[in-house]
Amino acid sequence: MDLEKILTIPGKPSLYELVSQNKVSAIVENLQDKKRMPVFGLEKVSSLAEIAIYTNDGEMGLPKVFRAMHKVLDGKKTQELAQIKNLKEYFAQFVPDFDTEHVYDSNIKKVLSWYNLLLDNNMIDQELSEREKAQEEGLAKHEAEEAATAAQAEEKPAPKAKKAEPKTAKAAKPAEKATEKAAKPKATAASSKGKATVKKTSASAK
Repeated sequence: MDLEKILTIPGKPSLYELVSQNKVSAIVENLQDKKRMPVFGLEKVSSLAEIAIYTNDGEMGLPKVFRAMHKVLDGKKTQELAQIKNLKEYFAQFVPDFDTEHVYDSNIKKVLSWYNLLLDNNMIDQELSEREKAQEEGLAKHEAEEAATAAQAEEKPAPKAKKAEPKTAKAAKPAEKATEKAAKPKATAASSKGKATVKKTSASAK
């Protein structure tokens, strides 16, 4: 199901299929009455392939929502909006984890009406579009890279702690040598004084 060229235009209830496009405008065809018209201000036009429903875990693209609806309804249309007593309860059978606080009844009505209109035009099936395939491949690749990075981090041994004792011992040795060198001259000087004193005493005895 490729909804890349199926557009929603602000202020217009129907859906439109892109026929041709240039830099400033486009020609679209109404899916209901098949009439064509020009559209300007393309920045305000949205492709159904780019629209998503908020869920508790993130977002769910409309193509995936429509496939879920198609599967649950066995390829049939939804109930008439007037017959649905609680829109959120009804929608929950297709998307059980949709965000009930940020998805309003008005959003659900649009999705249900769009689904029926697309079904009338044989535009809903269970096949993934090329866009969706590329997105899933990119997501799978990203998850595989994250898993590989996490595995490498677990296998990588912790860095060995630096030994401080050898460095302390090496630093102590020069200090000991310096102490010994400093002590020796003092001892020599004391011995010399002793000898000098002895000589002086002998001289005075004579």
